Amino acid sequence: MKISAIAIIAIGVPTMVQAGGFTSSCAQIFLGGTWINALCKNPSGVYVPAARDLNAEIGNANGLLVRHSSGYANSCKDCSLTTAGVFKCSCLRLNRYQAASINLNNFLSNRGGDLVWD
Repeated sequence: MKISAIAIIAIGVPTMVQAGGFTSSCAQIFLGGTWINALCKNPSGVYVPAARDLNAEIGNANGLLVRHSSGYANSCKDCSLTTAGVFKCSCLRLNRYQAASINLNNFLSNRGGDLVWD
């Protein structure tokens, strides 16, 4: 049996960017209506204003906050955002409000000082 060893050296190959994790490079994160607002670090290391409308990407699916939907504001109330990036609301399900949450840190990223969906 012949065993071969191959060494691969990658020079100048960009590493994969991890999705989400906006709270690690953004500060002063807060909700303004349906908008998440923050100061996010740009490539120069300067914190710049960034914002994204959560209502355009988050919806209420039978009492659960879900991504790739929209319009949560039509059937959810008392929304808040934790410092860890968890978005919480009371959302309608079968004519009753129930607690719902979604971790925005899983799919909202800081890309060059802009908040973007992954």
